[in-house]
Amino acid sequence: MKNPDCHNRKTEDFPGGNGRGFSGMPPSIRTCLAIVVLLVTGAAVSAEPFEIRLSHDTMVTEGGRPAIVAPGGEYPSVVLVPGVDGRLEAVVVWLDDDSPATAPAARQLEAGKETRLVFEGAPGPGRYRIELEITRENRNRFRDAFYFTVLDVDSLPEDYSVVAHPGEDGRMVYTPDYRGNRIPDFSTVGYRGGGVPIPDVPVRITLEPGSGDDTERIQKAIDEVGALPPDEDGFRGAVLLKQGAYEVAGDLEINTSGVVLRGEGQGDPKRLWLDPDKGHSLEEFKASLRDRDATVLIATGEERRTVFRIRGESGVSVRRDTATEIIDRYVPVGSRMFHVEDAGEFESGDRIVVERSGNAAWIAEIGMDRIPARPDGGTVRQWEPFDLRFENAVVGIEGNRVHLKHPIVHAVEQRWGGGRIFKYEDPGRISESGIEDFRAVAYWKPNEDGVSDTRKASDFLRFENMKNGWARKITIEHFIGYGVIRAGSGARAVTIEDSSNLVADLRFYRGPGYNRSDLRVGGAASTFEETGVYTARYGFTFGRGSQWILVRGCYTLNNRHSFVLHARTPGPSIFVDCVAEGSVSWSEPHHRWSVGGLYDNVVDDYGFSLMNRLRYGSGHGWSAANWVAWNTRGGGLVCQQPPTAQNWAIGHEGERLDGAFRDWNLEMFGVSDGYWESQGNNVRPASLYVRQLQDRLGSGVVRRMGFKTEE
Repeated sequence: MKNPDCHNRKTEDFPGGNGRGFSGMPPSIRTCLAIVVLLVTGAAVSAEPFEIRLSHDTMVTEGGRPAIVAPGGEYPSVVLVPGVDGRLEAVVVWLDDDSPATAPAARQLEAGKETRLVFEGAPGPGRYRIELEITRENRNRFRDAFYFTVLDVDSLPEDYSVVAHPGEDGRMVYTPDYRGNRIPDFSTVGYRGGGVPIPDVPVRITLEPGSGDDTERIQKAIDEVGALPPDEDGFRGAVLLKQGAYEVAGDLEINTSGVVLRGEGQGDPKRLWLDPDKGHSLEEFKASLRDRDATVLIATGEERRTVFRIRGESGVSVRRDTATEIIDRYVPVGSRMFHVEDAGEFESGDRIVVERSGNAAWIAEIGMDRIPARPDGGTVRQWEPFDLRFENAVVGIEGNRVHLKHPIVHAVEQRWGGGRIFKYEDPGRISESGIEDFRAVAYWKPNEDGVSDTRKASDFLRFENMKNGWARKITIEHFIGYGVIRAGSGARAVTIEDSSNLVADLRFYRGPGYNRSDLRVGGAASTFEETGVYTARYGFTFGRGSQWILVRGCYTLNNRHSFVLHARTPGPSIFVDCVAEGSVSWSEPHHRWSVGGLYDNVVDDYGFSLMNRLRYGSGHGWSAANWVAWNTRGGGLVCQQPPTAQNWAIGHEGERLDGAFRDWNLEMFGVSDGYWESQGNNVRPASLYVRQLQDRLGSGVVRRMGFKTEE
């Protein structure tokens, strides 16, 4: 039962609501479920003016590990050594609704003198936060945050995770580390922010199969629909391709909002229809399709290319005149709130970019300025400082406190360069467009040596500078590039579902004419020497600048990396209920710090990697940060912990692997393994994403999306 002293108070009664601090708060309010220590400056902090740490005899104070106090234990204490004189105020906060629990008396701080803040009493079960605010003589304020949870771990059912499990009311409860980092909520990922079914757009133009190259005919129909006025929902209409075969010797593009290309069936999504062993000519292959109940786009010609693009003219343009610095010393993963220097430019409903900086000191902290040389003498690039930009939206402003629609998936820390927010515009983006219900085949036949000479279309579909789009019920064959369906720069809130990527057996890409040195590296990929084409054979891929992308219910056959990300993908990015068979390498974030992702009920018979790839490639280094593998199955799983971040492996059915460069990690950082739980046995809920969606929108929405509700 809630204590009436703290329940139903107005926001302005609490810290941050009116800038008055904590001094007017009742000295004793109910014991709560979470503690955070939060110190925030009134301006950006470039140096560490205070030494601050959390102290407890038994609680773990390591990043990425749950900070747990056993029932009956004492509160953690806070130890401070200020660099300047100041005034300290503190409050204990209930994490579930940010209502205050207790507030010790304010005290004066003396420069260089250690102060220990002790909270009286014993906290009851639940999650807690301690907030601290230091006001210095120049009236600037300094804030920071620490968290802990009072929990009897042995009381949890055996198939529950400590860090994310259903609470008494059935909703998910997340146990943070001592800095507040937790598994984020992924439920707003996908078309229109998650929980919205892909629409059925009415047909405006219908085409029948023709003879010869159909590229111009299909593109003309797409453009004609694109010239129609949009309806009230933003849809212009669909181009319907009737069953049969369509040759595409060129490129196709949707560059207008509200346009859909639709077929009349994808056929068997798990079986190759173009069998390279049969060596069919183009006409023989087309003849074999006559009795197939499907629409088939055949990418002809010997040009390596991306066949289809859904893209706008430009992506996000930030308004730098609205910039304001995030002034919290630390903003944890999973948070939906932080303080800024000046929130006057912002209001609820604003679309913003949250920019997180990683400076040279951070690059050194994670060891990516001293990547060792490759044994073969290949090029290794040391990392340089970089920023990550995350699109978000404001849902509330309280003084200088900003509340966000979406959780932060990467911590923002002052000592590594801090962060800032901007308003943004995206008039060059398109939206509400997609493709659906057909098969695409890159036509080829083996050469005289029985292998592919790689002279064919390489990638099928790329989303760029578009939001709220989709691809569904698409089966793709024989494309061998860096992402058969790829979300690229400026792609946001895209869903890819019930689609397949099928590639011929590896023997067609490692025979005569292929670079033998590539094969010695592992044989997963190789270069055809005559054409110089590297056969990447990636499946469903997210690239730099893409975020809020959902891949659901998809399948791959003989892919190299089935479900993969390229460098510095900001995320969140999620794969749910997907299967990879015949894989020849990991499903993984592939290189250079791709963040905030989820493999949920994904099966890959080769396995998964969330690790430091160090000198692989050109210096891939830490590939994954703040990624979750939830109830994954199949081959082995590598889950390592990058410095300043975490990766979680929960409920993996398969082998637990150390992965490459574990010894290097241990020597450099003293730790290598990420957070592991229930290896060998699945946990509840069966799907993290579905339960999060259910918590946010209810069981009815989950069922309308075609998922089973999580009981």
